[in-house]
Amino acid sequence: MFRKSLFALLLIPAFVNCKKAGGGDVARTEAEPADRAAPTATMAERGAGADKGVAMGSTGASGGEMARHGEKDDKSDVAAATPTTPPVQGAAGVRAGEWDDNANYRDYVKWLQESSRSVARLDVRDRQFIVVKDSKGKPVPNCKITIASNNTETSLITMASGRALWFPHAYGASNTATATALCGESKVSAKLAGQLDTITQLVLQNERALPARRTIDLAFVLDTTGSMSEEIDAVKQTIRMVAEKLSTDQTDVRIGLVEYKDRGDDVVTKAYPFSSDLAGFSRSVSGLAASGGGDLPEDMQKGVQEALEKLAWRTDAVSRMVVVIADAPPHLDYQDEKTFADSAKLAASKGIKLFTVSASGMDDTGQLVMRQMAQFTGASNMFVLRGGAGPQSVGGGDPKSSCGGTQEQYASGKLDRLILNKVRQELAAVDADPTRIAGIGKDESSKPCNERIVMAY
Repeated sequence: MFRKSLFALLLIPAFVNCKKAGGGDVARTEAEPADRAAPTATMAERGAGADKGVAMGSTGASGGEMARHGEKDDKSDVAAATPTTPPVQGAAGVRAGEWDDNANYRDYVKWLQESSRSVARLDVRDRQFIVVKDSKGKPVPNCKITIASNNTETSLITMASGRALWFPHAYGASNTATATALCGESKVSAKLAGQLDTITQLVLQNERALPARRTIDLAFVLDTTGSMSEEIDAVKQTIRMVAEKLSTDQTDVRIGLVEYKDRGDDVVTKAYPFSSDLAGFSRSVSGLAASGGGDLPEDMQKGVQEALEKLAWRTDAVSRMVVVIADAPPHLDYQDEKTFADSAKLAASKGIKLFTVSASGMDDTGQLVMRQMAQFTGASNMFVLRGGAGPQSVGGGDPKSSCGGTQEQYASGKLDRLILNKVRQELAAVDADPTRIAGIGKDESSKPCNERIVMAY
């Protein structure tokens, strides 16, 4: 397929390298050294936003954690891109930025309301958080939560953080509901308050039981049509990096992949099963190449559906992640397959996060679809940068900083390293405080830089 025409799209802020207008760094995320096998979360609080105690079965709000990732060089995983040093394309690899719509929920809801109405909306009003903790206050991943409301039941699975996102309107539920957590032989229930940004804690009487090795299932859903050659190479590099940096005695990572094209191509989807032999898996996908495609939309919805339903996900993995990478919107006119909204709900019910990466040329329809899938499952949206900040920076629009007023400084980095850092963040979340949630009560982007909270690896 020809490279999709370049659009100056939506104003999508990227995670910023927080600087005051005067210059100096206020907060910076440090990357974990490559030889550290199993990272734990060290939460560094900057200024306001201290934790607030939340009793069992009660609700409350706390400060947030905000991660900003960037390019790794010889010294650090983080590098800032500034107007005088724009990210460049070429030998350095595919460059990308990141934006978390859950950390900036109010901005996201406003954007949804103001965007084109031609794309279906997941109704995410009145979001709430359900947290499952063990007797020592540790988050409990993979706990089944049943929410009863309006004579219906909805099932969710807690993520690595021990949290589940609850959007009552998306499920046709009322704001009055009861959540029941069932983890092994332990069971606990509590009423949900039904108010925006409340946290309901379900505290088990016993300690959590986790596998001896921290386990991750990571799947890629990859558009392999003709304009995606650079992004395909970035995925191959990501797989090699995960194999080198995260395959240790303390960490067990499996990788799978689903490539997709469009109806009319020789192969619409092809699945590569999960494998813990990452070097072998890297060899098995080494032949992936960009080809095919026709009209602008591709069959993304089928690719996501195949990944969720046909890959053999481990129920005991502490984290399950999908990374969807595409430069074209999905066909929304195919009536015989599950929609992106169906897949987002299915992922939440399986405890799977849908991270998304909008490659250059992505139009507003694709942005609406990909950001909704990510936000609904508690994940973030990444976007490929072309030519630095400004109208030519396609895939993510024109990222602007909320730190320093008119400055256009934002964190960016190689796409492969951004994805690797998402895996590290999931591993770290298993030992972090599950009630420290970015954007509770107030968007991170609207806080002064020195009042934000970052996660250090």
